[in-house]
Amino acid sequence: MQIDNFFKENHLPLTGKTLVVAVSGGPDSLALLDLLYQIKKRYHFKLISAHLDHQLRPDSLEEEKVISVYCVNKGIQSVNGIWPQNLHPATGIEAAARKYRYNFLVKVMQQHQGDYLLTAHHMDDLLENILLKFIRSGNPNEMNSLRAVGKVQGMTLLRPLLSEKKEDLLLYDQKRQISYVIDKTNNEDDTLRNKLRHHVIPLLKKENKQVGQNALRFSEQVSLLTAIANNSFAQLKQPEPFLGIAYRLHISTLEGLTSDEKCAFWQNFIWHKWHERVNKNLANFTLVVYQGFFYLFNELPSLPIFQKVDVGQKFSFNNRKFLISLKPEKSQKLIGQFVAENQKQIRVGPIKPGTKLLLKNGNHTKSKKKFAQSSIPNILRPYCLTIYVGDKVVFIEKTYSNQLVSSNDTNYFLYEDI
Repeated sequence: MQIDNFFKENHLPLTGKTLVVAVSGGPDSLALLDLLYQIKKRYHFKLISAHLDHQLRPDSLEEEKVISVYCVNKGIQSVNGIWPQNLHPATGIEAAARKYRYNFLVKVMQQHQGDYLLTAHHMDDLLENILLKFIRSGNPNEMNSLRAVGKVQGMTLLRPLLSEKKEDLLLYDQKRQISYVIDKTNNEDDTLRNKLRHHVIPLLKKENKQVGQNALRFSEQVSLLTAIANNSFAQLKQPEPFLGIAYRLHISTLEGLTSDEKCAFWQNFIWHKWHERVNKNLANFTLVVYQGFFYLFNELPSLPIFQKVDVGQKFSFNNRKFLISLKPEKSQKLIGQFVAENQKQIRVGPIKPGTKLLLKNGNHTKSKKKFAQSSIPNILRPYCLTIYVGDKVVFIEKTYSNQLVSSNDTNYFLYEDI
C-alpha cells in the first residue's frame, strides 16, 4: 500500500504538515497510523494519534493501552479523551457518539494546529454506508457521505483507505506485527449496520467479488455529478440573509429551472449553509413564495419582546445588535433613517396587529398593506424591527419610515452592529 499516492493524486502537500489520525485501537485505524508512520521521515510531517474512549464497553481501556504502547515505541504523540457516561443519551447512542467523537477530533485539530484529520474508513465501510443510507433515505448525497476528501466543521477530513479492502488491512497488520483490539460488539446483530455486515454484504460479495469496487465507482461518479451541480448552482445569484432568520431570493433567479431542479437548488443551498442533507420535503426547513420572492428559513426563534432603548446605546433584537444614533456612524451598517420628536421615550419591538401608519398626506394605512408592498410574508413580519416614539410607529425595518415631518423633529439613524 503506497499511501503517499493518495496525497499526490489529490494534490495534498505533506511536507511540514500536521496530521491528526482518529485511532480507535482496531486493526483499520492502527494500519492507517502505521502506513503514515512509514512515510513520516520522508515527508517531514508531524503525526498525532487521537483516541476517544466512548466508555460504552467495560474493556474499552484495552484500546487506549494498545494505542499507547504503539505510539511510545514509534515516538508518536498521542492525545486521549473520554466521553463521560453521564452524557450518554438514552436513545440515539450511535449518532450521539459520532457527534461527540468528531467534536473531540476537531478540538484536537484546533489545539495542535492540525492541517489534515484522517479516518480509517475503507472499501467495506463505503459499501456498508451506501447500503445503510439507501435503506434509510435513498438520497444519493447521503449515500456518498464517505468521501476521500471532505470537510468537518471547517477542517479538512481525509479518508485515504477507501480503495482498500478490510482483508488487506488485516494482512498488513499481520505482516507488520501490529497489535490491535477487536470490538466484540461488532459481532452482534443489534444495529442495522452489523446486520448488513454479517448477512447482506457476504451475499453480495458471493454474487460479485468486485462489489466493493462498484461501490467506490458509484461514490466517485456521485462526487463528479455533485461537483457539476455545485458549479451550475454557483453561477446563479445566491439567496441573501433576511432579518437574520431567513434567506430571500427573487423568483426570477430560478425561473429557467424545472421544479425538480429548483428543489435540488434549495437542497444544495441548505447543505452549504447548515450542513444538513434533506429530501424533497426539505425536512425542518420552510420555503415560502410571496410577492415575487422565495423565503427559506429553519425553526423561527421566539417572538421579540418590547424594550426601551436609549440613543447611542447598543441593544439586542432577535439576536441582532442595533444602535440608534443622532449622527452618521461610518463603522456601522446603516439600516435606515427616521424622524421623530426629540426627548421622547423610544421603544422597539414587533409590530402590533392592526397597527396603522401615518402617511405624508396625513392619512393612515394599514401596516399589512406596507408589508405586502415590501413583499414580506405574514410569518416574518413580527421579526422586522419596529420603532415606537411615544405611541407612534416611526420606523419598520425594510417596510416603513415616518413620512410626516415637522420642523421640530429630529433625524435619527438606525445601524446594525456587525
